[in-house]
Amino acid sequence: MFPVMTTASRKNGILFILLLAAMLIYSLPRLVSFASHEQQALALYQSGELSRKFEQRYDSQFFIRDAAIEAWATLQYLLFKEGAPGVVVGRDGWLFTNEEYLVPANYATVLQGHMAHVTRVQAQLQAQGKQLILLPVPMKLDIYAEHSERQIPERVSQVYDDFLQQLQSEGIAVAPIRSAFLAQAPSEKLYLSHDTHWTPAGAQLAATTFAAAFPELKGTTAYQSHPRGEKELAGDLTHFLKVHPQAAPEIFTPDVIPLFETLKTSNSLDDGALFGEAAESIALVGSSYTKIDDWNFAGFMKEALQQDLVVKAVEAKGPFQAMEDFLASPLLTNADIQTVVWEFPVRVLLTQDSTVPGWQKQLDDLF
Repeated sequence: MFPVMTTASRKNGILFILLLAAMLIYSLPRLVSFASHEQQALALYQSGELSRKFEQRYDSQFFIRDAAIEAWATLQYLLFKEGAPGVVVGRDGWLFTNEEYLVPANYATVLQGHMAHVTRVQAQLQAQGKQLILLPVPMKLDIYAEHSERQIPERVSQVYDDFLQQLQSEGIAVAPIRSAFLAQAPSEKLYLSHDTHWTPAGAQLAATTFAAAFPELKGTTAYQSHPRGEKELAGDLTHFLKVHPQAAPEIFTPDVIPLFETLKTSNSLDDGALFGEAAESIALVGSSYTKIDDWNFAGFMKEALQQDLVVKAVEAKGPFQAMEDFLASPLLTNADIQTVVWEFPVRVLLTQDSTVPGWQKQLDDLF
């Protein structure tokens, strides 16, 4: 017996044919446009890359792509409180990078690898007569564990002290700030809710704690930080949530932070005019915690240490890249610079690759 086509199946067949025809009509202009603008079509065809490149362009320009991604992401968030790989949704609208949850199985080996990199840096600086001081920045998840919905690996609270012990065993100077952060966190917001970075309050606490640990570095040039307004920040972790804003207002309500600028006092200006500007003896090397002006970390360091600094920092590339840039620059052989302060987010210690932050790689892959 041959199957009999019912009215319903006939209608479905017609709808399917019409859908294919509509997609063909939609796709033809894009195919023609792609072919007319692609200068290396023959070479790409011979290498097998032509169809893949067309597929990528077609997908990125598909008219319902953004709406479909948002709808699926919203459903995923409402049902499971999840975002794209790279972010962990916490309580009270807090977001965390999943990099801080992913403790590698070979943690000890990974830590040793990073320490080997740090000791190489110390050797290079010592060869130029410079002192290295590490300023490890604690993980947001470690300081604000109460805002996490997901169970936190026990190792997370140990990473900071593990790093300190390794540094001290190698004879590398270090300024611990985790205890100060844990003590201050209940009364002051030291990290942004929707971002991987600290707030200006966190940056200022780090600077004053560092200066208290190394009073011998304090100079005689008075600096003072002044408020200069406020700024709304959506937060870098919200990029991992393609959710409709109305579905998660607690996440898409921006953080508001105060902005600061740090200036010499009038007395310091008079002294400088009288005796001339002294060369900076301290270099601050760091990641986006230093690079982004919104936190004013370099300014708070100037205020706490009462002297100007040379700043070498990078954004979205991590502390190791910042230090490599410093070592490759003329600053390495600058005899005026005697001390190098290395601002170092400890979450980097959980990544296998010391050159690119894990959350940044995931964000690049997402787009």
